[in-house]
Amino acid sequence: MNDEKRPQPAKKYADSGMSDKAFKNMIFYGSIYVLLFCIGVYFAVFYDLS
Repeated sequence: MNDEKRPQPAKKYADSGMSDKAFKNMIFYGSIYVLLFCIGVYFAVFYDLS
């Protein structure tokens, strides 16, 4: 029986390997998508009320 408490190695976060350029593109195009979605909702509500 080997029940000795050995120190656990520090947990490492998963390295996704995503490049910095890909991350910035994701933020850029994601923000454009959200902006267009909000504009679409605004016009849909505006024209529905009039």
